[in-house]
This record gives sequence, C-alpha cells and structure tokens, in this order.
Amino acid sequence: MSALKELARAAGLDPDYHSWRGEPVASSDEALLAAIRALGVDVAGPDDAPRAIAELERARWEETVPPVVHGWDGCLIVPFAVRADVDGAWEIEVVTEAGKTIRAQGRLFDLPADSHAWPGGVVHCVRRARVWVDNELGYHEVRWRLERASGSALGIAAPMRAWGGPGAGARRWGVFAPVYGLASAESGETGDLGTLRRVFEAVSARGGKYVATLPVLAAFLDEPCMFSPYSPASRLYWNELYLHLAPLAASVGLPAPVVPALPMGELIDYKAQHRWHRAAWEPIAQALYAARAGEIDAWAAANEAYDYAAFRAVGEVQRASWRDWPAAWREPPAPIASRAEAIAAGLSAERVTAHVVGQWAMQQQLEALATPGGASLYLDLPVGVSIDAYEVWRHRGLFLTGLAAGAPPDALFLGGQNWGLPPLSPVALRRDRYRYVVRCIRHHMRVAGMLRVDHVMGLFRLYCVPAGRPATDGVYLRYHPDELLAILTLESNRAHCALVGEDLGTVPEQVRPAMARHGLFRIHVGQWYLPTTVGETPGIPPAESVAGLNTHDTATFAGWWHGADIADRLDLSLISPAQAQVERDDRALSRAAMLDFASGAGDTADLSDVGRALVAATSDLAEGPAEVVLITLDDLALAPIQHNVPGTTTERANWQRRVEGWATALDPAGPATAVAAVAAVAGRS
Repeated sequence: MSALKELARAAGLDPDYHSWRGEPVASSDEALLAAIRALGVDVAGPDDAPRAIAELERARWEETVPPVVHGWDGCLIVPFAVRADVDGAWEIEVVTEAGKTIRAQGRLFDLPADSHAWPGGVVHCVRRARVWVDNELGYHEVRWRLERASGSALGIAAPMRAWGGPGAGARRWGVFAPVYGLASAESGETGDLGTLRRVFEAVSARGGKYVATLPVLAAFLDEPCMFSPYSPASRLYWNELYLHLAPLAASVGLPAPVVPALPMGELIDYKAQHRWHRAAWEPIAQALYAARAGEIDAWAAANEAYDYAAFRAVGEVQRASWRDWPAAWREPPAPIASRAEAIAAGLSAERVTAHVVGQWAMQQQLEALATPGGASLYLDLPVGVSIDAYEVWRHRGLFLTGLAAGAPPDALFLGGQNWGLPPLSPVALRRDRYRYVVRCIRHHMRVAGMLRVDHVMGLFRLYCVPAGRPATDGVYLRYHPDELLAILTLESNRAHCALVGEDLGTVPEQVRPAMARHGLFRIHVGQWYLPTTVGETPGIPPAESVAGLNTHDTATFAGWWHGADIADRLDLSLISPAQAQVERDDRALSRAAMLDFASGAGDTADLSDVGRALVAATSDLAEGPAEVVLITLDDLALAPIQHNVPGTTTERANWQRRVEGWATALDPAGPATAVAAVAAVAGRS
C-alpha cells in the first residue's frame, strides 16, 4: 500500500472500494490528497505522508478513552488505549441521565487486549472494561481514571433493537404521497398539511397504518431558491410553505386566505407559491403571537427557534447564501435566544415572528396528523443539508465544507452523483457528543411513527467528492456506525418510532447484517423483480422489508410500463440507441409476462392493461412476506413521470410535478382496487 493510501486510512478514509458490479475501484491520488486536507490533516503532498501518519497515530494513542463510548442492553464498554506492557488500576464512574451513580474498578492486566499497534516502536493495545448500568438506558456521563490520566466521555447505553422492528407487529400497509404534489384550490400550487390530512383520512378509513412522504424540512424558496427536499435549509426545522393556513386564521378570527388565480402549469412555481403563502401567513402569524406569546416564546426557547428565525430574516434581506453576507453576519454572532434579542440586533420583528410562529404551528399540525388507531406519518431523514443551510452557518465546525456527499457510479447513474451536501465530520461529531445528530432524530420522531434513514450506508461510510473533482472520483469517509445505531435505537424506543434503512445502491457487506441485528426494516423495490418471461412470477420481498413497486428516484409504474425511463436515459446519453432498443425489447417481454400474471389477479377486466398489471403487482406484494407494503399515490393515479431523476439538476424538472388526480386516486375503483387487495391481506394477518 502506498504511503498516501496508508495516510488516508489513518485519517478515516477508505481509498479503495468495490463498485456496484463488484469490481475493485481505487480513488485517485488527487482525490485522496484533497479529502485528507479537507479533514484538517496538514500534509504537503504524497512525500509528506509518512510524517503525517506518525502524527495521526501518536494522537490516536494519546487519546486514552474516546469522547464517546457505547453499549447494548445495559452494558457500557469503555476502551482504554494504553501501552501493552503497563499494568495499573482503573476506575470508572457512570452518572446516568436519572442521576444514579454506578462505579466499577479493576486492573488493566485483567482486561482482554486487542487492536495491537506499534506507534513509535512501542507496542500498544486496547483494553476494554465493562460497566453494567442495568436498565439505566440513555446518555450518561462516563468519568474514567487511570493512575496517571483521567477524563470523561459520553456513554450511550442503548437497547439492541429499534422499537417496532421486523417481527414486532402485524402486517400493515400505507400510501406514499409527496406533500408538494397534493395541490388543491385551497392550497395553491403545492399541497400543504391540510391536503396531506385528507390523504391520512382516506388511508385510515381503509385500514392503512402509514402515510409516507418526502422530507418536509425547511427550504430556501426565494433567493437562493433550492426546493429539493434532499438539500434542506435545515434538518432541525420544518418547511413553513406546507402550513395549512385556514384553521390557523380561523383560530384568531381572521378569514381564510384566498388563493390567487395562479397559472397552474405542468410544473410547480415555488417562488410564486412562496410569495403568496408568505404574504397570507404574516398577518396570521402576528395575530397568533399577540394571542399566545408566552406559549410560543417558551416553545421557541426550548427549540432554539429564534436563532433559526434570525438566520432566515438576514437571508431574506440579503437574498443570498450566508457565504455572501456582510462580515458581521457571515460569521455567526452569539446565538439569539429571544425576540427582543433579534430586534435589538436590527432584524425585522415581522420576519422573525413569521418564522418562529411558523415553526411552532408546523410542529402542532404535524403532531395532529396521526390519530389513535389510524395512520401515522412515515418520514424521511435526508443524508444532510445544503451548504447554505442554517446548521452549516451556526455549527460550521461540524461540517467538512471541502467535500460533498454523493454516490459512486451505479446501475441508476453511471456518472456517479454529487449531491452538494457538506458531510458531517466524524471527529467533530464525537467531540460534540452527537448533540446535533440527536436533535435531528428527535425532531423527526416527535411527529413520525416510522422514520426512513435515507442512504443508511452513510451511517457506516459516506461517498464524498472533493471540491473540483468529478463525481466518479470520490472517496469513502468512515463513521462510527455502532454509535450512530445506538442513538437511533435509543431514540426509536423512547419515541415509539420504527426505523427503515434505505439500503439501495452500493451496499457494503456489513450494513444489512447490522440492520437486522438492530431491528431496522429494509427497502424492497418490486419493479426491479418483475417477471421477464411469461410464466414467471415477481420476486419475493424479504419479510423484514418495506416493500413497494418503486421509489421517488425510479420510474412510476405507468412510466415503467410505457418505457419512459428508457427514453429518459437515452435522452441523457446514459445509454446508446442500441442499448435502448435492447431494453425496449426486454420491456415488451416483461409487459407480456405481467399481463399473463395479471390474468389470475381477480376481476380487473374493466381496467387498462397498465391498470391490470399494477393491481396484480401490488396484490402480489401484499400476498408476499413483507411486513409493510407501501402503495405510491402516483401509481394509483397512473402518473407517467417520476419525481426525481438521480444525478440530474437542471436537466430534469425534479421535485416540481404534482400528483394529478390525487384527490380521487384512492377512490375504490380503477387502479385503487389495489388498495382493497392490500387492505384485505393486512386484515387477515
């Protein structure tokens, strides 16, 4: 191994990996060097790697106990990094969240040794002490002492498995519906939480248990305008565009806002919707604050909402990324804790109030979606935030701004992907005791009954593209998966929120066994397992999966049926005309196989061919072993175009398409007979 690759590994990078085809891939020296420097390692070039390696190794072994330790089901494991030939007494004191103190002590030579290394030519090892905290699960203060050293660490004592994981409940089903696509005469160009509630009511009335949607996190909708739900302005605050305004207006004696006669084109005009919605919201927000200032201020203090509101207020005046703000605001001042502080800083009281009350109202409306015995919210936790996001401005030290998260080339996009999201620093996260990660997870679990962890592989390692490098020349950045999984299982059990890991793409071999061990559901995309010849049957999903026919990143069922995905990849020059023709021929065989399979799917004679095939494929998922089945509202509406084409930005109108006919897509006729089939199977379980 070259010294540069050895340095990359020491810095927390994987310089080599296997592609989606199983072939070995090596990151270039240029990418490695850029990534190493982005991690804060001082290295002049490849020839300087041996010196940098020695410094990293020395620093690693000087850190006797890491800043975070963890353990499962009542046992914390505290690793001591020490010289292998040195014995001595150790003491550990654990102060639990509840204030209980638990002590343990012993001698180093009585502890098993592993991870031997020779920094500076002297043999070192890790000796692991076990401390039983019994039923005291939570985030504990761990104080440790050796004869010549002492310190403290965060101890995460977590349950082994997430709440409500595979095998813990009855068969159940739900519907996927992106909020922005649920437009109505009352909501304007996009949907809102009022239209989402209508989907909740329809799904609950039919016995469904989940309404799944894309992230509903804060977005920039003026300048800059970035409406992708996977490039949010924050993972700690909601998208106020989705507020259901009418009931909020009524609660303070104001009339319901009148939606202007906006041109309802094929695509959503987010800027126009934002302008109308914000103008309608501001007087409602002022009236709500006047009526409930004490309650709102208390909530805002607990959720640091005034600091976020200040960030948004400055951005609305500057109409630019924080990176281009005047120096006085570009470097964040002390956090703003109240409305009075924001006003004293020269910020608009109206703007600040609109955002704080908006966040408070969004939280209330999201919490009110689920009803006892009905459907609950299935939310999506995105990988990261935009580089222009609130967190990157406020907590810059947690992010590696010289890198961008993405995905290596795979079957969906051979050119790789650069998502433009600055990854979190594994080192900074641990030193900050994962406070930010815990806040993000809690924020979602307060309102969700099931949380999908987008790109779950990112808990283990994240493909990162250094600035200036192509998306095909990235480097994998390693995280501490056991610590992140411990946080997830602990918060899952506290919130009674099930977990799903989006395990699609290039999946390292350790990921799915860890998901199974800790009670995370998998994702099964049924469209990839449809029959290819007459007489075949669709592939069988794993029992521990959330199974659906597609995702927001793949063709809708109608789009697949008509070959829209093939035409799209041809237009994007991802396949040649000859390859496209081969795929069209294969697709024709699949259509014939699906129609043959559909002939035994019950009374669907009144449906079109695509409708019959959809009902058959969905019914097959319902009859299969998957514990959870999701039906896409776009499929019930026979929508032809998918919500997102991975790896594209301006080339495709991603995240801008409404679900036409969504309000009647769940009516018990047409393709929606698939819902009845799924509900019937779930009712028998």
